[in-house]
Amino acid sequence: MKVVFCGPPHSGKSVFIANLINKLPTDAYTIIRACPDGEGNWSNNKNQKETSIVRKKGKFTKSFIEDTCKAIDNQTNKIVLVDVGGIMSKENEEVFKHCDSFVVLSSDEKKKEEWLKFGQELGLECLGSLDSSLEGQEEIYSRQPYLQGKIVGLERGEFLKNSQVINAIISDIVKKSRYEEKSEKKDTNFIGTMIDDTELGFDLGYGKEILTEDGTPIKQVKWSEEALPEIYKNIKEKVNIKQPIRINGIRANFVLCGICKALKKNGAQAISIYDARTKQYIPIKSLSKKKRLKQTEGLLYNIIENKENIFMDIDVTKEQYSLEDYDQCILPQIKENKNLYLSGRIPLWLLASISSSYDSNKIFTFQPGKGFTCISSIDAKELGTIVDGIDGIDINKYFEDKKNKSKEQLPVVMEKQGILSKIKRWFADFKENRENAKYLDNTIKVNTVTQTDSVSQSKRTFQKELQKGVTEQSKIKEEKLSSDLSSPTISRTDI
Repeated sequence: MKVVFCGPPHSGKSVFIANLINKLPTDAYTIIRACPDGEGNWSNNKNQKETSIVRKKGKFTKSFIEDTCKAIDNQTNKIVLVDVGGIMSKENEEVFKHCDSFVVLSSDEKKKEEWLKFGQELGLECLGSLDSSLEGQEEIYSRQPYLQGKIVGLERGEFLKNSQVINAIISDIVKKSRYEEKSEKKDTNFIGTMIDDTELGFDLGYGKEILTEDGTPIKQVKWSEEALPEIYKNIKEKVNIKQPIRINGIRANFVLCGICKALKKNGAQAISIYDARTKQYIPIKSLSKKKRLKQTEGLLYNIIENKENIFMDIDVTKEQYSLEDYDQCILPQIKENKNLYLSGRIPLWLLASISSSYDSNKIFTFQPGKGFTCISSIDAKELGTIVDGIDGIDINKYFEDKKNKSKEQLPVVMEKQGILSKIKRWFADFKENRENAKYLDNTIKVNTVTQTDSVSQSKRTFQKELQKGVTEQSKIKEEKLSSDLSSPTISRTDI
């Protein structure tokens, strides 16, 4: 089932999708961003000042639309959510044609009707037509022939609690997707270890089986950064590193990078990650490194460094980073006795390869609006710690400047080795060092947002958070079925 979420700009589509994701079955959905607006799931984090700084809009191009439509076609999950731009354009028309249903959100009645007509004339089934407002009272007008109602309070950084509209649309999507009719997707030709997001989450206590509005049981996993020490321990004890290892379904960058780093530290060689866009497993590599490197095929490295820390922001210089680009990927050689902080809107499998290729004292990955999470450390007690910045480096100022600059003004690399090129390189390095010096500030001391001193308490907290997603009707049914659901049977892979 491939559902387009549409409507005019500023209707709350991205926030609405973030609320849906918070309650959809973890083992059954994929989200495709069919609009180059610089947003991801992270854009609904609490710290909107930071997410607005990091957000970087792109442009609609023919290749972007082609890649997006191909990605939609490649999806194998039961539920595919497609987020489109706010204009009834030829580009969006093409995206619609690759889907089967749609939901309209609009704060304008006329625009809502126009989008409804737009989707229906393209042959898609309407699942919902919703008025969107920041104020007022939420209401369901009708459930036939599709959900009609009013959704209230779709503000960035917020999740709606006990929303009847959200619960209703979740129930309809799960039912129409035939989520219950699960089929085992096992590659009988693969001999090795499969690490699945949902199964690992349940294994470590970060998953729960709950009920939708109409009583359908679904699985949800909500990862905490404090799971990282457990992930390292689990992998060390249960994974056969002599066999090939495949990883599937992991969306949290700190979980994926932590798994790959733990596997690498234990000596695993053949690691690959399933990429939903290309519908294939992509190998995690130990990438080669080169001194003074600032750019490689498809990537630009912006590095700020002080005595203890290195901040590396990675920019994709193409519309889509390809596997051919990946084959040519080289990393900058850095001083690995320092702490490395990684940032950049890049494919998760690429971030996992990059973080696995360095052996720095500590390695952190960035989540806009949340902070840097420690995914690797020489001190195991640091794993999962979240900090809100980097000691001595003003990253907020860096991101603000980056947002205001064009890519031509960012550091470039002179690849030729002639005398003139060397002189140009020297001037470029001098200019870059002078530019980066303004981000160095020894008075900046970061705060620790989360420490991993009480994993069991974290599990209890996250179980409570998951439970909040159950509707009142589901709670009543859950009580009746408590004997069946209190200890759900969990299928396991080799991990």
